[in-house]
Amino acid sequence: MIYFDDISADILTDTSLRSGVTGDSEMADENRLEVRKVVENKITALQLNGIIDESFNGKHLAEGIKGTLIVDFSGIKRISSFGIREWLEFLKSVEDKCDQIYFIKCPSRIIDQFNMVANFGGSKGVLLSFFAPYHCDYCEADHSELIDVADYHDSIKDSKLPDKPCETCGNAEYLDEDPETFLSYLAQVPKPELDPEVGAFLSHRLKYKVSRSRQKLKIDMHVGEATYIRFTGDIDSTFQGRKLAEGIEGKAIFDMDGVGDITEDGLEIWKNMVKIMEETVEVVYLMGVNAAVLSRLLSIDWLVQGKVRIVDLYLPYTCTSCNTTLDMHLSVDEHFEVLKFATAPELKCPDCGGKSIAQIDGEVLSNFANIEKPDFPKNLVKFVEKARVEIKKVNTPQVSQASETSSSGGSLGIIAALMALLVIIAGGGYFLYTRVLSKKENVREKLEMVDNNPKPKPGWVTPSNKLKIENGVVTIVAFADEVDKPDQGIGEALGWALDLYVEHIADQISEKDQLWKTVVRGLYFQPREDILGRWRDAGNNKNRKAEIYRQIRDYHSSVGTSFRIAFGKDIQPSATYWEKFVRTTKIGETIFYRVWVKLEIPVNVTAKMVKSFSEHSEYEGATVVRFFPGLNWAFPKLARGLMVLSLSSKSRFNGILKVGYILAKLANDELLELKDFSSKFESLMKVQQEKGRCVILIHFNYWNSELKDPRNSSAEYTWKCPEKTQIKTIIKTVPGNGGNVKGFQGNIWDDPSR
Repeated sequence: MIYFDDISADILTDTSLRSGVTGDSEMADENRLEVRKVVENKITALQLNGIIDESFNGKHLAEGIKGTLIVDFSGIKRISSFGIREWLEFLKSVEDKCDQIYFIKCPSRIIDQFNMVANFGGSKGVLLSFFAPYHCDYCEADHSELIDVADYHDSIKDSKLPDKPCETCGNAEYLDEDPETFLSYLAQVPKPELDPEVGAFLSHRLKYKVSRSRQKLKIDMHVGEATYIRFTGDIDSTFQGRKLAEGIEGKAIFDMDGVGDITEDGLEIWKNMVKIMEETVEVVYLMGVNAAVLSRLLSIDWLVQGKVRIVDLYLPYTCTSCNTTLDMHLSVDEHFEVLKFATAPELKCPDCGGKSIAQIDGEVLSNFANIEKPDFPKNLVKFVEKARVEIKKVNTPQVSQASETSSSGGSLGIIAALMALLVIIAGGGYFLYTRVLSKKENVREKLEMVDNNPKPKPGWVTPSNKLKIENGVVTIVAFADEVDKPDQGIGEALGWALDLYVEHIADQISEKDQLWKTVVRGLYFQPREDILGRWRDAGNNKNRKAEIYRQIRDYHSSVGTSFRIAFGKDIQPSATYWEKFVRTTKIGETIFYRVWVKLEIPVNVTAKMVKSFSEHSEYEGATVVRFFPGLNWAFPKLARGLMVLSLSSKSRFNGILKVGYILAKLANDELLELKDFSSKFESLMKVQQEKGRCVILIHFNYWNSELKDPRNSSAEYTWKCPEKTQIKTIIKTVPGNGGNVKGFQGNIWDDPSR
């Protein structure tokens, strides 16, 4: 159940805040603190608007809050020193009752408090997002950019934020604060982790876009009297639907509460998954389906004709009284008699009690006429509750008592453990103790290196990937771990080495060209960080790491292809080294290899590459650069093209192209070199004008920021064809020409009588 509550603090009386032209009533409204409370089960969200000062009644506000608290600071205009005191009192009141506290949309004035005030976020507070002030020197515009801490965690740790394209002019804008000071608090805190249930609440109830790194699909499973599967993230081309389908039978429950969207690729995989399941699954129950997912799923015949049942869903409703729009939860069993007539039920606004009307496409609702009533059994309701609890236990990291104490406390913990062990032994527990120890010994693995090549081990081999510049040479060492064969390892290690080299080139260009850094690197920076972050976060989970690494390997292959096309040859290692290992466990023996490669590229060659990738070409107000291999992290299927770096206000391509588009072809002509854009465009214009068809089809690729994936499209560039010069023959009859025909016949200019 969701409900809303409005709580207003007393009107401020601080006359020092009044301006000479502001009336008392206007000043009261400006200084009034309004708190909107959104509650669902054990999650409470507070949206604060106004000023926090001594009138902030934190103790009253804290009443009834428990479980998880979310504080939205986006509407806070100011916080006074007395307000800070009251805020800290509020935190003390809620921390005892809350397991988790999250802060979102913090303006810079709140970030200042985190930086200056000790324990401003409390001991349980996690800052998820904040507004960073950006400034553009080109058009003098100021913007606030919402930064998700998880997305930019590595940059924040280094006390920096990347430049961004200006919303007004498209040029580079930068953080308008001293980064080290502004990011001082965030640089010291760990990467925020978000409970999936909280993520779903933020997405569906507060319309808050969660971190791009958390939109990657995560699947949890619990098996009992049915197979319960919870999806968290977006269902896209990475969805392993076939694997999932092969292990499901009987009754299946798909909890979609944490799904943001299903892409077109993800939808195709979903269709195939359900087809595979048809023979082994009795029924599939869908729970917590939001409107975006629903509109896609309802367009599929198998949903309305097959074994799939929708248990509950969220539809967007707008109140006719207060105009509040929010997602409302609907049980299909409860409202089935209304839904089957392709009509959404009228509901009361939880905010003001007014009539709320569903805001959903009529075509989507029309499909409800063919859907069967789910009749979700009560025993499965209890099963789902239990499954959610079990999955939450598995996903909640266990913090050891010793890690939460000081060094002296940790020592006491160790002493206590030793004393407990002595008690076990003294009390006749020796047999139990030796059995536990011997059990551990049986599963302990033995790892032995049995061969290496060349011998002895070269001095350049390092335990981690590394790039250095010495004596006019860029040297890169990279390795691949636990591969089946040395040749395979060389290819994988070369992929890591080339990725390091690409980033080295990007660093060189970015230092000299801020616009290139903003547009080119800014486009692929986040997709690269997302997948590498997932790789790091996988830790020791070998299955998860293997799945992610397959994707990384594909990206590395694309980068290598782009390099080969750009320079006409592959980059080959100057040296390789491998080691062969045998791992012995109770199950048996496993053989694997560790492989290192070394790249050596002269600095002058690197300089030529930097120049080639950063060189600009301007034509009719559009500036383009060559396709950069790093862009393969966003466009894995591309290897060539020209990227739009900027567009002037007078460019003929305004309204057709945008900054960041990658131009692939003009009509059927591929764009490979910088000169191609202007030369081929001019050539095509002449050809088309001669045909009287003044239109050129431009094919391009672009990054879809909403769906977080690459797309391709085309646009027509048209112009008015010039009129052709026509020579007309005029015949005029002139008297006295004789014969049967009167007058002179022929071109008038040849008439001797004129």
